[in-house]
Amino acid sequence: MGIVELARLLELSTYTVSRALNGHSDVADETRKRVLARAREVGYTPNALARTLRRGRADAVGFLLTPSPAGLVDSYFLPLLTGLDAVLAPMGYAMLVAGAAPDEQEIDTLRRLVEGRRVDAMILTRVRVDDPRAAYLRRLGFPFVMLGRDCDRPETPYVDADHRSSGRIATAWLTSRGHRRIAVINTPAQVNGSCQRLLGWQEGMAEAGLAADPAWHRCGDYTAESGCQEARALLALAPRPTAILCGNDEMAFGAAGAVRAAGLSVGSDVSIIGCDDIPVAVLANPALTTFRTSLRPFGETLAHQVLALLRGETPLSQLGVPELVERGSAGPAPADPA
Repeated sequence: MGIVELARLLELSTYTVSRALNGHSDVADETRKRVLARAREVGYTPNALARTLRRGRADAVGFLLTPSPAGLVDSYFLPLLTGLDAVLAPMGYAMLVAGAAPDEQEIDTLRRLVEGRRVDAMILTRVRVDDPRAAYLRRLGFPFVMLGRDCDRPETPYVDADHRSSGRIATAWLTSRGHRRIAVINTPAQVNGSCQRLLGWQEGMAEAGLAADPAWHRCGDYTAESGCQEARALLALAPRPTAILCGNDEMAFGAAGAVRAAGLSVGSDVSIIGCDDIPVAVLANPALTTFRTSLRPFGETLAHQVLALLRGETPLSQLGVPELVERGSAGPAPADPA
């Protein structure tokens, strides 16, 4: 039932019914109660799209999530979404999480959300080099923030971990413990964070006087399965690596499984370092050495950036300082590496 039919039942004007439903003070209390009671009785609900068009805002923020093969929402994003909702919900904004495969499907999804006026701002994740999603939103002048840097357009507000520093720190940590053959299983090559991590690894190797052999840099797809597959390929090299840096914890778990399957010991024969410190990292055997990323605070910061944009302000970006959490999966280089 629409508002016209509701007004006819009540024998009131649509103007009066609309004012009563929206709590305006110029409607008598008795009339308001009668309108609300009748609306509940007949199951009237307002047309959300019409309300959005009338008010000029949707009171919703879109979160575009490119699914990994592990699933739509993997463990990495849960604390981030919690942080976003903790800030946005009290301000009256709903979170609209939309998943889409890369490229054309993502643009189609964005078009439905943005041009359909279903959201007031967007949050992009896993930002890529020459990201077409960011280019689309910039063309429209639509407000958005990013989980991840666009290194070519640093003026766009972002929250990110300093992956370049983490690559360099992890490499220096390993070389100081005698490792000379250090490999990397990175996240997908087109993601900006992967490019930064690669630079950090190359810089760390150069600082130790070591060559960063391209054959020792491989890319997975965030999943444990890809980490296992890429680690098997690295362990087949002669000589094999004594340490593997991984772009996330899931791939680190897969790499550790490949090490054990090869009859080697994680942490003594081959050191494994992950990234993100997801909750199960400490429960692995051995517990995973990894970089801690403050994902709930990241989500809170992204939400504050969105609110600032919607107020017409220019929010500051944030680059998180990596913290290496040392556990049993990484240690000194083996005395007699194969």
